[in-house]
Amino acid sequence: MNKKIPQPTVIRFCSIYQLLCNLEKEGVKKVSSAELEEKTGVPSHTIRKDISFIGEVGNTGSGYEVAKLKQHILNNLGLNRERKACIVGLGRLGSGIIQWPLLAEGEFRIVAGFDSNINTVETIKTSISVFPSHEIADVVKRMGIELGIIAVPPARAQEVADRLMEAGVKGIVNFAPAIIKSRRDDCFIRNMDIGGELRILSAMMGMRSQ
Repeated sequence: MNKKIPQPTVIRFCSIYQLLCNLEKEGVKKVSSAELEEKTGVPSHTIRKDISFIGEVGNTGSGYEVAKLKQHILNNLGLNRERKACIVGLGRLGSGIIQWPLLAEGEFRIVAGFDSNINTVETIKTSISVFPSHEIADVVKRMGIELGIIAVPPARAQEVADRLMEAGVKGIVNFAPAIIKSRRDDCFIRNMDIGGELRILSAMMGMRSQ
């Protein structure tokens, strides 16, 4: 990954990359910064500034070539390789994520699942290899897993994150309604509190109606 790219730009690039993937599937060949603004909500001048971080991508005035811009983002963000992921917590949320088709066809692949309940491990129906939680360290190291997804109760979230980090995981998406912290400089965490996001929307709606 190009280390000169600011983190806010990286986040916007990831959204634009997904959009470009969708446009490519629809057969769209070119897209302008104005069209990207319309579809993402990011101002076109910000998009053009972001794109300047990854060099010349062939804006001809009529727009960017979708395939070329997608490839430039792919190369500069280090997304041009598959990364193995695991999920800890195989309840309703975790078992739903482990079966999500999009995580079986992209640049990420869930290769293992973990749960502290042995009965869950033995009865869950999935093509993914599943293990009891006490095997996290061994399995992560043995399978070369770099990414972790946490879907456990909030009281266990930090403990699970610590175990994943100790095993060598470099990125964690946390769906537990608790904020977890990284214990290592080389591990990145995204806390995705669904309830919290709904609360923010509800508050915004409430203030708008006042």
